[in-house]
Amino acid sequence: MERSVVVEPYTLTVLWEDAAAPVLYTVSEAAEARELFASLSIPRPTLICIDGVDWDRDLSPWPAEKVFRGGADFSGGADAFLQILLQDILPAAEENLSPAWRGIFGYSLAGLFSLWALTKTDAFARCASVSGSLWFDGFVEYLSAHPLLGTPKRVYLSLGDKEEKAKSPRMQRVRVATEKTKEILEKQGVPCAFELNPGGHFQGPAERQKKAVLALL
Repeated sequence: MERSVVVEPYTLTVLWEDAAAPVLYTVSEAAEARELFASLSIPRPTLICIDGVDWDRDLSPWPAEKVFRGGADFSGGADAFLQILLQDILPAAEENLSPAWRGIFGYSLAGLFSLWALTKTDAFARCASVSGSLWFDGFVEYLSAHPLLGTPKRVYLSLGDKEEKAKSPRMQRVRVATEKTKEILEKQGVPCAFELNPGGHFQGPAERQKKAVLALL
């Protein structure tokens, strides 16, 4: 079943089969979410995708300089977006649902946001950062000083094995940052898995996200 919900300025697509199934939130376009949902075997989790996100604003935890020429600087609007997610999006999306548990995952900056969010709220029991932008300036240091809340049951990290060869010196830090993230989380007592996939950042995002969902389940 599918339901569309508008929480201005965002559009939510809720894909579900069982009202009591685990709920997974992600930032993506609806078509990508439908493809991912269809690829999962039964019993499927409920998948809720959030579209209309300004990635450089909503998913960046604090301001930082842009990475790509011609792009926008990161404006650090994640706190505001998280408040909308918790106060408005969750209640609207989960109307008539009784999820067994709630998780969050995302690709690239959405993966960074997913993990960062767990330092601010215990609303999510599981999290996946898929090819996550954990190179983001100051994130590893932040994570060292801000433990995840509520001791999540599972965190899954993945990365392409060529992502550290990016042209940007900042993005080249991604593998070291991801491995350090795993180390930090394990010291906090959080069960954490790290998987390397073949290719660079833009190779096989659909398959990588499917792996992440299966790992969380």
